[in-house]
Amino acid sequence: MENLVKTPDFFKTFCHNVLNAMSPEDFDKFSQLPSDRDRCEYVAGLPAVKNLTIVREEKSVKSIERALALKKEGNNAFQNKEWNRALDLYNQSYIATPCDPAMDVAVIFANRSAALYHMGKHDLALKDITRAMEANYPRDMQYKLMEREARCFLAQKKHAEALQSFKKTITALDDAKIPEEKRSKMERDAQIMVKMLMKTIEKCGNQKLKQKIKKEDTSQMHAALEFDYNPTEGRFAKAAADIGVGETIVAELPHCSALLERSAQTHCHHCFKRFHAPLSCPTCSDALFCSTECRTVALKTYHRYECGLLPIIWRSGTSIICHLSLRTLAQRDVEYFLKIRDELKANEGEYPIERRLKMSNSDYRKVCNLFKVSAKDRSVNDLFQHTVMSFFLVNCLRAGGYFDNNSSEGVVHEIAGFLLRTLQVLQFNTHEVFELQTGKTTQDRKTHFIGGALYPTVSLFNHSCDPGVVRYFRGNRVYVHAIKNIKAGEIVAENYGPLYTQEDREQRRNTLKQVYHFDCMCVPCQENWPLFADMNNDILRFRCDGKKDCGALICVPADTNEFMIRCVDCGEFTNILKGLKAMQDIDVMNRTAERLHNSGSVDEAVRKYIEILKTMSDVLVPPFRDYVLCQQNIRNCLLQYGNRI
Repeated sequence: MENLVKTPDFFKTFCHNVLNAMSPEDFDKFSQLPSDRDRCEYVAGLPAVKNLTIVREEKSVKSIERALALKKEGNNAFQNKEWNRALDLYNQSYIATPCDPAMDVAVIFANRSAALYHMGKHDLALKDITRAMEANYPRDMQYKLMEREARCFLAQKKHAEALQSFKKTITALDDAKIPEEKRSKMERDAQIMVKMLMKTIEKCGNQKLKQKIKKEDTSQMHAALEFDYNPTEGRFAKAAADIGVGETIVAELPHCSALLERSAQTHCHHCFKRFHAPLSCPTCSDALFCSTECRTVALKTYHRYECGLLPIIWRSGTSIICHLSLRTLAQRDVEYFLKIRDELKANEGEYPIERRLKMSNSDYRKVCNLFKVSAKDRSVNDLFQHTVMSFFLVNCLRAGGYFDNNSSEGVVHEIAGFLLRTLQVLQFNTHEVFELQTGKTTQDRKTHFIGGALYPTVSLFNHSCDPGVVRYFRGNRVYVHAIKNIKAGEIVAENYGPLYTQEDREQRRNTLKQVYHFDCMCVPCQENWPLFADMNNDILRFRCDGKKDCGALICVPADTNEFMIRCVDCGEFTNILKGLKAMQDIDVMNRTAERLHNSGSVDEAVRKYIEILKTMSDVLVPPFRDYVLCQQNIRNCLLQYGNRI
């Protein structure tokens, strides 16, 4: 069984072997079990699973020889002024370097800082200079780092910091093992810079500019967003007051998140940001980080248990949901889950929404009772496969040292039960985290899936085939904006996949029923809105603006010669001249917005598109082509505020 774990997509084979060993009586006994914990204990006792062996391993072995060879190759690239290639080679060298000897890491940080400096990435260069010094960079060469630090601060116009670094350069030259002529020249140059900077600082009144650091809360919600419940729709979001198109509805960090393997060498393992100069786990080459802060959090929590297991998880062939389930448990210790166990059993995780919203996003109680299909509504085969998966994941945790030596099998079964519950929740609440891949034109842009995450607040939003929001991501933080005007009392809905503009009603409903187990009753489904390709441009859909303010739909041929149209609902007349004039204005505004968008003026373009959509919403009733296109343009603009490459 240990050899099986070394084969690609091994979990499918493992699960198949376990299923084949089950008799009808075994399945019947399993189907009668009352809880997730009991199911996990039952599966753990099956002979077919007892020999599964999970052992920590490394995707790529750290080697000082390989690290030194890569560093030498990087130095050659640097001497040839191939800065990007040099940076890539220094990154590879650093990742391959074992914890000892520390001096080699310091030299690599120093060399990498030089490449970053020449690439104009001064912030990153400064961080690597600090890391090199902390890693005991040779004293006789520290003058190089101090001068580079001064030049970085100078490029950032941080004159006070540059002054101090030039002074440190002069001091460090005392230990430099260089010819006296070179030492004297460097010292004179540094003294000149000190005098110049002192005059500059004095001229500016010796005032240092204070950097403003924007701290974002874990979760930010629009004041008009509230949550309601009914037996048909479950928990859902709605507007307590009008929410305008473009407004931010939610900005939220995930409860848990996990990168895909293909993104693991380009994105931060913790926050998902792309990096140029990564930090690695000290003992494996699988987890890379954008900053000391991200690495520290990961090493103190989930990665201490995942280290050496990531290759097994990736190789297993399981979905990102399985990794997220393991991550959910790994970011908290065993004692935490044992402490909340009885509380969850007592109330089935049902907490008042006001209390749930106040909980920390890292609190399992905030997510444990998100929508999932109950055991009685699942097939026995489906529930059994999920239980086998939880057995595999709990054994990964065991191999990673999650349980101490005193943990009983009963405790292991309890954690496996939490894993099974989490797998079922994540099946319906995981969001794909993506970045925007840009091209030469707006048409060339497309989104690229980099990982998955669970967002406690956003997961409460229900589905509509005509969603009211658009999502994008900065790192793994999700931002949700209104994509249309949402009136007080209306549901704030996102989209679970099928859109009315792209799939007909039968296709959409079948997909949602099969995957999410509900019958969609959104407005496009109830009114059977047409596909985008079938929308009729020959008919204008005006909104009644009679004195009774009924807002009913008035359909008018595009070539009509009448301007006063009677509403069949309220009997009053609507003057459509205003609407026709608005459509002419929209044509001009659209051309302006497209020009701004194509030229890269995203802020101005999105404001113009929002103005267009508001104008259309005042006089016309969707669905119609121009409305859909405007929404899409707003979405394309907003995506550029998120992850992109």
